[in-house]
Amino acid sequence: MKAPFSILTISILLLSSSVYSQSNKAASSTPLLVVGIVVDQMRNDYIYRYWSRFGEGGFKRLVNEGYYFKNSHYNYIPTYTGPGHCSIYTGTTPRSHGIIGNDWVLKNNFAATYCVEDSLVLSVGASDKAGQMSPKRQLSTTIGDELIMSSNHRSKVFALALKDRSAVLPAGHVANGAFWFDDASGNFISSSWYCKELPVWVKEFNTKQFAKSYLEKGWNTLYPVASYTNSPADDNVYEGTPFKDKPVFPYEFSSFLSKNNFGIIKVTPYGNSLTKDLALSCIKNEHLGKDEFTDLLCISFSSTDYVGHTFGPRAVEMEDVYLRLDKDLEELLNYLDAEVGKHKYTVFLTADHGAADVPRQLTDNKIPAGRSSESTLSQRIKSYFNVTYGDTSLLAKVSNEQIYLNENKVSQLKLDLTQVEEKLSMFMVSITGVAEAYSSATMKYRSFEKNDYRALLQNGYNHKLSGNVCFMFEPGWMDHGEKGTTHGSGYNYDTHVPLLFYGFGIKKGESTHYTTITQIAPSICELLHLNQPSACTSEPLNSFFK
Repeated sequence: MKAPFSILTISILLLSSSVYSQSNKAASSTPLLVVGIVVDQMRNDYIYRYWSRFGEGGFKRLVNEGYYFKNSHYNYIPTYTGPGHCSIYTGTTPRSHGIIGNDWVLKNNFAATYCVEDSLVLSVGASDKAGQMSPKRQLSTTIGDELIMSSNHRSKVFALALKDRSAVLPAGHVANGAFWFDDASGNFISSSWYCKELPVWVKEFNTKQFAKSYLEKGWNTLYPVASYTNSPADDNVYEGTPFKDKPVFPYEFSSFLSKNNFGIIKVTPYGNSLTKDLALSCIKNEHLGKDEFTDLLCISFSSTDYVGHTFGPRAVEMEDVYLRLDKDLEELLNYLDAEVGKHKYTVFLTADHGAADVPRQLTDNKIPAGRSSESTLSQRIKSYFNVTYGDTSLLAKVSNEQIYLNENKVSQLKLDLTQVEEKLSMFMVSITGVAEAYSSATMKYRSFEKNDYRALLQNGYNHKLSGNVCFMFEPGWMDHGEKGTTHGSGYNYDTHVPLLFYGFGIKKGESTHYTTITQIAPSICELLHLNQPSACTSEPLNSFFK
């Protein structure tokens, strides 16, 4: 009786060993951790412009040792933060994922709504509404959602940013945590969508008051200001003045700290450093990349956007922010080497949009540009409706370069809605600074080539949520104040962003083939052997996996 038992025992052990070996093989075919990095408002040309001033361990390490897609673009309009982060992690455009702007107009009552606001959840770590945020308006699953569902909740997903929308939308619906900065307290907070209370490590991080410590140092250039030759003079007429009367270094923040205005850190490079610090703490305390189930960490560096809006894309302040971010990236990558292991994690880095040059700076250089505003356009449209139909109330709202009509009023006046839209589209093109305008019927029923601006508008147009007429400004035109800049268009300066992959499974190389930002999600899912997000409409990128 003993011999058969021994044979059976040996057989079981061999079978177990084989299963264990196969399990280890499967585990080793994917990275232990994926880190998604979004640099808010980063144009692709910043890589070239600041290259000679970067160190070897940040941007240069990603470019020299990873794969660089040099011609990566957003394939929709509008190029804003909310849609950008959502599109990166869902693999589709606002037409499908439903985040058509940072905020937009509700058709039932024309009230404004914010992309992640949710009055049904509670703030966690804050006493006000700053934490009442969730991804409920995000119609598609994300990379993280698919990762958690595939691993039966054994993988971990976290998202960190200064901006709530830049944390919530990448995190998705079933993430373990999403944390963002609270201006009032200087702390990172969350929502009851993700947790009942902040994790102990976040509470401990908050007690250290890093935001205050950074701001107490003030902000001077990292190197002598005369060496910032990639930028115009520090004192110029194109930049905003959030700190003092003139936009010149050095800056000090004692007056803001005396009023507990910690939110000012967003308009400094320290906002990025603070986010990096939280990321390091998350990696350590959540033990990311420490078992056979791949984890995902989504990091968004938001200060680049605040500085860009305030000072413009060519300012000394912008150059300094990127030189300091380069050092933050180096510290992050070195930490990942130590904690997770070199070649055991994968990083991708991109941006949620680019930015336009300051219009006055363009016109001073004899380049066409200009400014407009929703209020000015609203008055022009009302005048048109008054002359054409004798009723200004046909206009409900102008928002995100879309025009919402009062369809009930159109019906009461017994007008044909399609004709009203078409005539309005023709009128809009007569306005100085407006390049094109299209009716909802054009967006619904026509098809266009992928690089046609009409295709970009269509990809950003959601039939249930978007307006009756959408329009585009001419190149260099924007709805913004006189100083600083903004983004949102389908022109190259807003759509062309860097796309870098680095680490486990990634070849060294580069490509200048046209790629879209929505190809990131299916590519990462292929790397992780996952189902692609539910509304994904793009193909994975080719030829950059090992």
